[in-house]
Amino acid sequence: MVATQAQAGSPMHGPVGGGPSLNPGPGAGGPRGEPSGPRGYQPEHGTRVEGPAHQNEPNRRAEPQRQFNQEHQRATEREQRQGNERAAEQRRGEQERARAEHERSAERERATQQQKGSEQGKRAEEHRQGERVGERREDVREARTRLSTENRERLHRSFDFQHARVDHARFDFTVGRRIPRDVRLFPVPGEVIGFFPYYRDYSYFVVDDEICIVNPRTYEVVDVIDQGYWRSRPQVASLRLGSSQIALVRDSIPRDFPEAGIRLRLALGAEIPDDVELHELPTIVLDRVPELRDYRFIVAEEQIVIVDPGDRSIAFVIDRV
Repeated sequence: MVATQAQAGSPMHGPVGGGPSLNPGPGAGGPRGEPSGPRGYQPEHGTRVEGPAHQNEPNRRAEPQRQFNQEHQRATEREQRQGNERAAEQRRGEQERARAEHERSAERERATQQQKGSEQGKRAEEHRQGERVGERREDVREARTRLSTENRERLHRSFDFQHARVDHARFDFTVGRRIPRDVRLFPVPGEVIGFFPYYRDYSYFVVDDEICIVNPRTYEVVDVIDQGYWRSRPQVASLRLGSSQIALVRDSIPRDFPEAGIRLRLALGAEIPDDVELHELPTIVLDRVPELRDYRFIVAEEQIVIVDPGDRSIAFVIDRV
């Protein structure tokens, strides 16, 4: 029976006659000559070969850092761009403000120049008007000195000394001055205008025995007839000066030239006291206006008085406009 079982085979034993052995001996090779072993067996020696998952693990760990660095770089670049834009905007603003300030400064300069030009033109016009007024005043005084004795008497009789007199006058009423507006003026009588038309459109008032002729529009005194005029002899003025010659004399004598301390109505023909020093005219005046070589001058009451040194009589009066 034992023999029968041995021949028939048993599940407990491998097949007879060279079947695969459950326990091959040392050095026995598996199929295709490769060593075999239990599942999960790892060789103890030799290079360890890792799979793809193990190779990508460092990259996965480094990825968040790279993303952070990239985001930080982008944020830095954005801040830099924004800073550059703000700086550029600030420069544009500063340039715009500088340009606007330059334009305002140029506009102020133009306005200043225009104002200066206007003021200069106004002063020039006032100067021309002053010269014309001064010339007219001088013409009036000169014409009055040529009146005959008879017309002087008529002139004296025609004015109303009683009603036109101003008592206790406390203001300057010399020629060229403006009197207060509350001074009552009287029109120059028509009888005077008939033989002396220079007083046309003028008014007058009286202080003591002196007649003050006034422009009623400006209240400026244009002539003063002093009390000695009625007794003085008529004169024919031998000295006549043109407007350019008058301007030369006026401009050649300094504004701070000392005045003569005299209290005298500066009428043509009036005599300058002996104790008043007479001065020679500047050389430039004598060179350009030779007819003044024989005359002297003084400054009194804002007027340049040309004097004949022979009899010390006033030959010409120039207002210092």
